[in-house]
Amino acid sequence: MDDLEHYTLDKLIDVGSLQDIQDKYSKLTNLSTITVNRNGVPLIKPSNFSKFCNLIRTSKEGYRRCINCDAMGGIKSSKLKKPIIYRCHTGLTDFSAPIIVNNVHIGSMLCGQVSIKENDTRNSINLKKISKELYLPLDKLETALKEINIVAYEKIKNSADFMYMFANLIAKMGVANITHSKLLQETKEKMKFQQLARDIQIKSIQSQINPHFLFNTLNTMASMSLLESSNNTVELIYALSDILRYSLRNSDKMVNISIEIDNIKKYLYIQSVRFKDKLSYKINISDNVLNCKIPAMTLQPIVENAVIHGIEPKKEFGKVYIDSETVAGNYVIFKIQDNGVGIEAAKLRSLKDKMNSSSRDDSNISIGIQIVQDRIKYYFGAQYGIDIKSSPNVGTTVYIKIPLVH
Repeated sequence: MDDLEHYTLDKLIDVGSLQDIQDKYSKLTNLSTITVNRNGVPLIKPSNFSKFCNLIRTSKEGYRRCINCDAMGGIKSSKLKKPIIYRCHTGLTDFSAPIIVNNVHIGSMLCGQVSIKENDTRNSINLKKISKELYLPLDKLETALKEINIVAYEKIKNSADFMYMFANLIAKMGVANITHSKLLQETKEKMKFQQLARDIQIKSIQSQINPHFLFNTLNTMASMSLLESSNNTVELIYALSDILRYSLRNSDKMVNISIEIDNIKKYLYIQSVRFKDKLSYKINISDNVLNCKIPAMTLQPIVENAVIHGIEPKKEFGKVYIDSETVAGNYVIFKIQDNGVGIEAAKLRSLKDKMNSSSRDDSNISIGIQIVQDRIKYYFGAQYGIDIKSSPNVGTTVYIKIPLVH
């Protein structure tokens, strides 16, 4: 995007959603976290800031130094195009994860305000000098410094890597939305670009991961970390990380069906942990189709609909079944079935009409199915696509027909 440098971070990312993510991330890792623009100025409220750093920032000069330090950390990590771990101007350890879109540095997510366990540097911090230069009481600085967290280096490194990926996912979602809106507006005046707009629309919608899923997953991880030794929490983080990487790296690619299924397994694993004893799932895909090709993120939105719109509103136990049937060795029909709340007849008719329409509905379930339908027909032709059967209080079954492509 040619004019990306003129966009500010709050124009590319929903500020309320970012605050929610930052707060949950900080709670999960127990690290102080702040999101700043490219100049180091905070965009949203800091999360879990240490008493020491809050005290430093009460000084006008201290605040100026913190802003400069945050900006320099962001610039350095942006140049390297990866997270960096560094010492702040007071001597504490921080890390910066740059938010880079189309090679433009638009901001950074910063964490830390800790001392590294393997090399505790608190005793080397010159509190008398800081007190004199920033006009802060020495006794308050000493008390606050004693409360600074001591963290293992490996935890800092892993946290930096995860936040870098997560921050840039959100930025890419924002840019995709802007691109999508601009191109749709242009196609109203220039019909010859209709096909181009459809291609961009597909990529735009495909790059978005349901915030409802992300927020609830982070919330689940944060709660679990307080109740256990962290092994299950680590598995959740890895599963979520793999899902995010998959959606970013394969947004416009054909992938093996086995890869798509692995991604769905991770999604359902996360949801089964979140719902505890309310959700079970079973996947039975024929071996002879696993090495065939499918557009990435074709089955995922349908499975997500089954969980969020079918199982989640249901009070009783929920089940999701995924299986496949090969027909005449030419094509495969995937069946994604849930025993959720189902869809009323009138609403189902409307959904099917919109699914095959060029107009777009605002509801998440409609637009998700529409995009999957469009992509299947775009890649394979009009004879392939989606069919839906549903009964209220019984459940919904979605049939997805695609050719066997090697």
